[in-house]
Amino acid sequence: MKTLANVMTTTLQKIEATRNIITASRQMRDGQVGSLVVVRHGELMRDQKEEIIGVISETDIIRKAVAQELDLTATTVDTVMTSPMITVEASWPLEDAFHMMKDSGVRHLLVMQNTVVVGLVSLRDLLANLQEP
Repeated sequence: MKTLANVMTTTLQKIEATRNIITASRQMRDGQVGSLVVVRHGELMRDQKEEIIGVISETDIIRKAVAQELDLTATTVDTVMTSPMITVEASWPLEDAFHMMKDSGVRHLLVMQNTVVVGLVSLRDLLANLQEP
C-alpha cells in the first residue's frame, strides 16, 4: 500500500507572505510548480526563523486575484493563499489523504513526520498514483 511518503514532493518551494502575486506567479512558472508554501519571518519567532502559514496555488491566483480583478502587483500572497494548512502524517495511505482533501475542500496537504514538515502532496499527485495498479 502506497503512503504519502511515496508520492509527496519533498523539495518545497517557498515564498514570503508579503511578496506580490506577480512574483508568486513567476516563481511558479520558473520552478514549473503549481503551488508554493507561504512562509512568514519575524523577530517574535524565538525557536525558528520562518513559519509556514499557508499555500498559494495557481487556483488561488486565478479564483481569488485574477477573477476578482485585483491589482496583481499590489496584492500580497497572504491575501489569496489557502490558510490554515491541513497537515497529515507521511505514513497516511493515499486514499485517506484523498478523502481528507475532498472533505476539507482543499487541493494541497502539508505532510509531516512527527512534528517536522517533510513534504507537500497535491490532489494531482494523489490522483496520478491512485489510478496506478
